[in-house]
Amino acid sequence: MHTAISDLEVENRDVKGSIWHLRYPLADGAKTAEGLDYLVVATTRPETMLGDTGVAVNPEDPRYKDLIGKEIILPIIQRRIPIIADEHADMEKGTGCVKITPAHDFNDYEVGKRHRLPMINILDFDGNIRTEAEIF
Repeated sequence: MHTAISDLEVENRDVKGSIWHLRYPLADGAKTAEGLDYLVVATTRPETMLGDTGVAVNPEDPRYKDLIGKEIILPIIQRRIPIIADEHADMEKGTGCVKITPAHDFNDYEVGKRHRLPMINILDFDGNIRTEAEIF
């Protein structure tokens, strides 16, 4: 059965879960301030990685300042996505890098709108990963 409920009717609560650390290779030979050729993004939703359209870093974060405007190579599908500067990325939380998946997260949707990132819906009506994504 497929049903829909309003977000106004949902009671949010914190649930203990796992945090995954994903390594995103930097494109075109770029390096971090530490000399690494990748960024590490911490996420509770690794399954939405296929719909990522950006990686956000805080514009004041010295670790990533030189990478703003460069690109990473999205693992598995090898799509290039931009590294963007946005205050949504908290320098004190996780690695300071946030994967942006506008079609699958309310906060990411707002970041995506600010930076005109495409939205890629990777899930079908039943919640399965699509064989071909819908791009908006």
